[in-house]
Amino acid sequence: MSRRWTYIVFLLTLTVQLTGQRGLGSQGTRAEEEIRTLEVDPADRLRSWRLVDDFTRADSLDIDTVTAGVQQYNRIYKKSFSNIYLGNIGSAYTSNLLSFKKDFNEFIFLNSLYDYFVQPCDIRFYNSKVPYTNLTYIYGGPKRRSEENVSVLFTQNVNRSLNLGFNYDLLSSVGSYSAQQTDNRNFNFWMSYNGAKYSVHGLFAYNKANHYLNGGIENDDHELILNPASDEFKEAENVRIKYDSQTNYVDNFQFFITQELGIGKISINQKEEPLKGDSIEANGNEKEVLEPMQLPVGTAYHTLHISSYKRVFKIDNLSNYLTTNSNGDASLPLYGTQFFDSALTRDTTKYTNIKNVFQLKFNEEANALLKFGLRAFVSNEIKHYKYQVEPGFTTVDEVEIPIYRSNDTTFVSTHIGAQLFKNIGRNFWWNMGGKLYVQGYKAGDIQLQGNINTLYKVFKDTAGVYARGQIDLRQAEFLQENYHSNHFQWNRNFKQEKIVNIAAGLNIPTRSLKIAFESNSLTDYLYWNEEAVPDQTSELINAFELSLYKKFKLGPLHSHNKLAYQYSSNQKLYPLPDFAGLSSNYFDFYLAKRVLNVQIGVDVKYHTEYYTPAYMPATGQFYLQNKMKIGNYPFLDAFMNLQLKRARIFVKLDHFNQSFMNRNYFLTVGYPHSPMRFKWGVSWNFYD
Repeated sequence: MSRRWTYIVFLLTLTVQLTGQRGLGSQGTRAEEEIRTLEVDPADRLRSWRLVDDFTRADSLDIDTVTAGVQQYNRIYKKSFSNIYLGNIGSAYTSNLLSFKKDFNEFIFLNSLYDYFVQPCDIRFYNSKVPYTNLTYIYGGPKRRSEENVSVLFTQNVNRSLNLGFNYDLLSSVGSYSAQQTDNRNFNFWMSYNGAKYSVHGLFAYNKANHYLNGGIENDDHELILNPASDEFKEAENVRIKYDSQTNYVDNFQFFITQELGIGKISINQKEEPLKGDSIEANGNEKEVLEPMQLPVGTAYHTLHISSYKRVFKIDNLSNYLTTNSNGDASLPLYGTQFFDSALTRDTTKYTNIKNVFQLKFNEEANALLKFGLRAFVSNEIKHYKYQVEPGFTTVDEVEIPIYRSNDTTFVSTHIGAQLFKNIGRNFWWNMGGKLYVQGYKAGDIQLQGNINTLYKVFKDTAGVYARGQIDLRQAEFLQENYHSNHFQWNRNFKQEKIVNIAAGLNIPTRSLKIAFESNSLTDYLYWNEEAVPDQTSELINAFELSLYKKFKLGPLHSHNKLAYQYSSNQKLYPLPDFAGLSSNYFDFYLAKRVLNVQIGVDVKYHTEYYTPAYMPATGQFYLQNKMKIGNYPFLDAFMNLQLKRARIFVKLDHFNQSFMNRNYFLTVGYPHSPMRFKWGVSWNFYD
């Protein structure tokens, strides 16, 4: 039996078993039982949170049971609603939006893969009164170019304080074009213990991305997609590509544990509440007497985070890809030459980070006079790089064979910092703080930031404003300044980069409306130039994004819209599309006596034309290009979502407008979007 059908049979079998165990009560019909099941609030059964503020505060999260948007499962669209990627789900990507650009990672090969690698700050922790399981399976055809996504999440409390859980996620897609297969895997095992004075959260994570990189389609075949008048259009898998044995492999192991211990004790009087039930007297004056709440004066934290990465880039049989120009000179597509080995490419880089953080927080409940809290911390990082250097050579049968060599470099850095905060309250919250690197290769780096957030009743609505500011002065990472490989080498000494980020917005949740503004001012900006190597400019660059998030409802018609207008003072060095948007429009209704919820509609993704960043496989980076403007093409996906009890199901026709619009559907230079494809998926929650 094929793997796909094995997964389906497993899901159906488990579903039948659990449904059979649940049975029907004697209180009503099956339809009534299903309606009652839908009305159960998951919050009554389990809580979920994520650790924020350097893992010192639990930020509550909702359990995902919403039908709307279940068809938008591509991970890179969970945060940024407009992106560039290589045409196959799970491949390297970068955002079109200023507010979601992430191009500064200590291990530079994560710049285009970041959201595929689960970090401790991404982990949901749970407290569950009953075992909670989520099973998800997604499939896209045709079979010979199939896409499969399998996800299993399970969590359960051992007792009131201790919770254990794991999540396994597999995304494997052959892709419509040759040599673009992706295989992304994540396995996370977590635990949390929340006691009266002592708490601990822990994580073991394994992340892997194994991708074929075809280098883009051949220039001669661009016209098959660019020119709608072309008489010949090959099947996507037969379009010629630059490389068919080029692979990029990145894996990562992480161990994370953060512990907290309450210090001291204070008593906080709780507000008296009227007694509930028959004991309330007619005059309503009787009150429930609540015991004072015991809270610590402060909390001490220790966090240990160990992370190890390995990146291997390979090309077999380089001689197969050599092309000859009019002068008779042979060169490789994209790279031109090779420095180490003319037969094959084997570039390997390793990176390990060991980080210890000690923090002391004075809780704001203990500050009766000023009503704010204080946090101070000191952090030490040990970063170890193992990277290639110029190889040696040996001669065998009069043929020079390279002997690969590597160097080890270790950096130690220490930073200190503090934060003032107010997180308690119904209407107004703020924090401000900063950190300074005082020792090591990053000595002198500074980060200052502040946030304000409000939420008030305004007539019949609830509205709030927020503002955020951040100043960064940071050194380039080691691999931005030093790198040796078979196709790229650089040794640079950059100035400290200076970034001022300002954001503000208006949020009216009762109107499903959010207006946001974000700007960046960059001095000594670091970027990847048109030669696909790191570079720096002394020119001041200003850019901003004005975005609108709005949901409309008119009877059964729903429209969810995310729109952004952007400006860059230097489109050559900091390119942005003028406009980008994602609009999901659907009819929402019920069938079978309101047992089955149905949504039928269309998603539209669009951005205006601009010089999108190109992709360099050998370094895994998006870099500047000025040869081809891309955009001004809508991608339309037709979908139908269904929700039956705890199961959410979708079917969709991805990029269906390819069948009747012109074929100018490139995402970036050399990488077109997949042609029309049929996909379906099911996600099922179990609370028992």
